[in-house]
Amino acid sequence: MPVHLGSMGDSIRTIIDARAATMHEGDVFMLNAPYNGGTHLPDITVIMPVFDGDAAPLFYVAARGHHADIGGITPGSMPSDSRSIEDEGVLIDNVQLVDRGRFLEAQTLRLLQSGRYPARNPHANIADLKAQVAACASGAAALRAMVADLGRDVVTAYMRHVLDHADEAVRRV
Repeated sequence: MPVHLGSMGDSIRTIIDARAATMHEGDVFMLNAPYNGGTHLPDITVIMPVFDGDAAPLFYVAARGHHADIGGITPGSMPSDSRSIEDEGVLIDNVQLVDRGRFLEAQTLRLLQSGRYPARNPHANIADLKAQVAACASGAAALRAMVADLGRDVVTAYMRHVLDHADEAVRRV
């Protein structure tokens, strides 16, 4: 969905800016903060660095999923009478979800159950987050396979071409 993709890059940049120096293979992070590229609180972005034998990530993959509920004064978030972000549900801003391959379920469950208006079904959120992590793992595996097949230089050149083409297309419009 365009609304999901439009600000997704800002979410990824937020995690890179805050965590790039401390990321490890198997780490995954999440956020829904509208201040840092999120759309509204039920849209949680999961970001995974992709390593290929280097100390620093070579790529990043992300999956943004709309969760049925993230708490708030009404189900579904964005109540018309909200006065603060807290009224809309649980704010997640730059939180580690997976640490070197270990899903931080207890910590994530505590986060989802926190705040004045916690998530109503945090176990469903956990299941959705695990699905998002799996989607990122699939994307990371596909990137690694492309690099193995075509070489890092070719893959990064094509990625640069896609970015340059998109930039030019937007400028033309």
